[in-house]
Amino acid sequence: MSKRRSRAARRRLLKLLAALLILTAIAVFFLMTFRLKTVLVKGNLHNTPDSVTELLLERPIAENTVLAKLFNTNRKIEDPGFIDSINVEILDRDKIRVYVTERTFVGCIPAGAFWWYFDASGKVLAQASDRTPGENVPSVEGLDIRNDPQLGSYLSVLNTKVFSMLAMLRARIDLNPDVMPDKVVFDEGGAMSLYYGDVLVLLGTGEKLELRLKELSGVIDELKSGSYKGTLHLETYDGSQTGLIFDAA
Repeated sequence: MSKRRSRAARRRLLKLLAALLILTAIAVFFLMTFRLKTVLVKGNLHNTPDSVTELLLERPIAENTVLAKLFNTNRKIEDPGFIDSINVEILDRDKIRVYVTERTFVGCIPAGAFWWYFDASGKVLAQASDRTPGENVPSVEGLDIRNDPQLGSYLSVLNTKVFSMLAMLRARIDLNPDVMPDKVVFDEGGAMSLYYGDVLVLLGTGEKLELRLKELSGVIDELKSGSYKGTLHLETYDGSQTGLIFDAA
């Protein structure tokens, strides 16, 4: 009786070992067949392709094409930085494309050795040693910041209305990238001014700001043509005027 039980136990062990060998062979075949070799990156402006790849491969399991897709589909990035999320598309068994979605910033300020990027709530979410060519985040002056910028902290300003005003500007830039100014300046009263080369645009405070930015969008190409030097007065514009006031320099 004991011999039969012993033979049955050996058979079960052999079957288990055979199953493990088959599973191991399948796993090796899967890992080698879909081994990730090429990563293409799209949508990254502030981060290099190599840094995006490093982010993707933070998990060693993602060195497989299929698993990279599985574990990085609409993946939110919680750490501070320019990247908000990534998504992966499989192009071939050893090639993927990573789509980068960057965070939305309404402005950036220079402080110390860095530029600090903040959102519509005034929260600092990214830093860079220099501005990136082509970025649509305005540089801002005159905020009267009461604290040193730190990643993850909020900028302390006396007039928090400036953040909603910058959010309106950013929304207009998203609709018409030509509205992106060389810089934004706030005065002590919280009035906003935009600089475009030799042209200064006065926008006043938050009242009617969205309407004024829409009007600016309609004339921005002409203002940036190089034919104008001076100040465009939109600080009192409310939509009832039949023309705009421009003081030539």
